[in-house]
Amino acid sequence: MISVAETLEKERLNHVFEVDGHHKEVLGQYFTPYSIARFMSSLFPVTEDNIKLLDPGAGIGTLSCSFLERIVQENWNTPKIRVVAYDIDKNVQNILEQNLALASSPLHKSEYEIFSEDFLEKTSLDYMWKINETFTHVIMNPPYKKISIKSKERYASRTFGLETVNLYAAFMGAAISLTEDRGHIVAIVPRSFCNGVYYKPFREFILRNCAIKHIHLFESRNQAFKDESVLQENIIIMLKKNSLQENVKITYCTDETFSDLTDFNVPFSQILHENDTEKYFYIPTKQQIEIKNMNQDSTLADLNIQVSTGPIVDFRHKELLRKNFEEHTIPIIYAVHLKNHRLSWPQDSKKPNAIVDSEVIRKQQFPKGFYVLVKRFSTKEERKRIIASIITPDDFIGDSMTFENHLNIFHVNKNSLPEYLAYGLVCWLNSTNIDDRFRLFSGHTQVNATDLRNLPYPDTEKLTKLGEKLKSCTEWCQESIDGLAKEVIGEN
Repeated sequence: MISVAETLEKERLNHVFEVDGHHKEVLGQYFTPYSIARFMSSLFPVTEDNIKLLDPGAGIGTLSCSFLERIVQENWNTPKIRVVAYDIDKNVQNILEQNLALASSPLHKSEYEIFSEDFLEKTSLDYMWKINETFTHVIMNPPYKKISIKSKERYASRTFGLETVNLYAAFMGAAISLTEDRGHIVAIVPRSFCNGVYYKPFREFILRNCAIKHIHLFESRNQAFKDESVLQENIIIMLKKNSLQENVKITYCTDETFSDLTDFNVPFSQILHENDTEKYFYIPTKQQIEIKNMNQDSTLADLNIQVSTGPIVDFRHKELLRKNFEEHTIPIIYAVHLKNHRLSWPQDSKKPNAIVDSEVIRKQQFPKGFYVLVKRFSTKEERKRIIASIITPDDFIGDSMTFENHLNIFHVNKNSLPEYLAYGLVCWLNSTNIDDRFRLFSGHTQVNATDLRNLPYPDTEKLTKLGEKLKSCTEWCQESIDGLAKEVIGEN
């Protein structure tokens, strides 16, 4: 079987460097390195029952072959093995056939079947007519591709009772639906489904149908598919169909070699927090679990604070935008205007500095006061995901200003925050502690208003005290911000 592994890696690398990037992008196609496939296969519990394995989006067969390799090497006493593989890329059909034949050859009573049909289209139709095949095991690296609301993929996923925005979630939903009770699903997928509004139906779908048994995270964001230059953070997740939810095993490693693998178990309450209506999935590190919980249990609602996305979508108001501030305009604030946690307006950049004070814009203005802004998108070069800045009354040159859509605004019913509470929010949101907590549920650089609502906050008294100290602090560096948070809030 070593020859199968070597052959698969050679074929994968050939695909990486020789196949046109547009072809792979259209299919959402990224083949799994064999070391990752081997780790994924190792997660399945040993069984002496018949195995029916589903591999949707099989590619060259790396995942199926790694599972068959494990069965041979560990000499499982499995009566019968059936592998069903799907892939619509005709360029890999012959290679997939050859690899499955070679990997199956040492096993008695094993068979495989390859479908060159669209996995979602075929299985949704079979499922609708209740003629679908079911499986005891699923191993998958589903295609990653956004799907529109009127696409055939979206309609197919609805057959399984799932509304989703990406092909990988649609594939997973279908695979879960085709899995037998107590069957296992192991998938390597983007971490993006763990938070955000758009993936909430998918998280709820998982929770209705499965128990989460194992989550693996690569600590280096670009290592899982580094040959493909994929920057999307990926996780490996194992689910068990219609099973009791127990503790979850968490594993971490730096890269695809798994040389520094760390593992520990956590209660499920550490993954899905009690009373979390958004159903965010948190993935804690061992160090974060061991840190004493300081009971920052206040929410923004408790603080009577709202957070909203900036109201101005600039391309819809091109005719109103102005390079410079002039008569009958008001300032418009972009991310480029925020530097060192304060406002730096105007700026000589490609972004406008003002917008005409028209009737439609008047409804989207904020009156003079204190506000806290958080960028919705941080760059890859920035060390922290959450970057907060303060707006003060001294920043206003008139009675109001407005904010562009790539910013989040903390306010009180579209009016000013209390002064020291605003400073306290800036300190708290910029603390390393909050950045660490945000990374528990988010694997990408986007920060949405819903994410900010889901963070823990100190109570009003502590935030106000924190704000008083920050305002009197002459230097707002990371060390001083973390020092104040630790001093006032008691964070480790």
